[in-house]
Amino acid sequence: MIELFFWLFAMLLASIVTSSWYRRIHTPGFKVAFNIIVFIGVFVHEMAHYTIGSLLGVKKTNIRVRYHIKDTRIVSPNGSVNNPEFERNSFLQTFISSFAPLFVCTFLFLFCLDIILHIQTELWIKIVALVFSISLFIGSGPSGQDVKLVGQTFNVKPSYSLYQIFLVLLSGLLVWVFIDLYFISLPFEVLYYIEYFIFVALCYYCLKSVIWFFGKIIKAISGLYGKSTTSSPKHLTRRRRFKDFRKEKEKEAQW
Repeated sequence: MIELFFWLFAMLLASIVTSSWYRRIHTPGFKVAFNIIVFIGVFVHEMAHYTIGSLLGVKKTNIRVRYHIKDTRIVSPNGSVNNPEFERNSFLQTFISSFAPLFVCTFLFLFCLDIILHIQTELWIKIVALVFSISLFIGSGPSGQDVKLVGQTFNVKPSYSLYQIFLVLLSGLLVWVFIDLYFISLPFEVLYYIEYFIFVALCYYCLKSVIWFFGKIIKAISGLYGKSTTSSPKHLTRRRRFKDFRKEKEKEAQW
């Protein structure tokens, strides 16, 4: 699975280069065509934020994708997804939601690459896949706001954030070492990469459940012997975090 991280890094670099090139284009006809391609990339970017965030339980509202700057006729494709309850999100929720476009666009690009290079199909389909790939370069890169939100969430509870990072890294290592992802025959190579992330997520929740279970046992045993125990910090459970959320402190963030 090392090649997967190579592709993620390559897509990030391609996004930086393509975006820089786009800002330097001034030829009218070519600029119009490229604006349409960029709009498609922005649409994929915002839909990735919205879809993956919703799957993780992050509340999303008002997804917007515009071809023009608001209240002007200046062409500049842009978009946003509002996150009205940002303070309720854990570091892992924010990180995956913020970098969702990079993952989604990388998987879609690899699928397009299969169509262009390996699948026998009509020429026009290959051309569409090639153009769509360029739009994915634009849409894959996280914005400055995306990265900023990750840092803000980490700083809310650094101890829990580090705990989540440790579990994710351990889960990824266990899946890479002990699970042969090719035991299921899949038609496209990109599906094995998606399968890897699914197994990492399953392993993460299994590890988290095991740690929670042993924590309960240790607490119960300590209680039987009359030893004082320190209750788990409120930020360590999603239920407590939601319970302690105060509406008047609500902050809205945007991806």
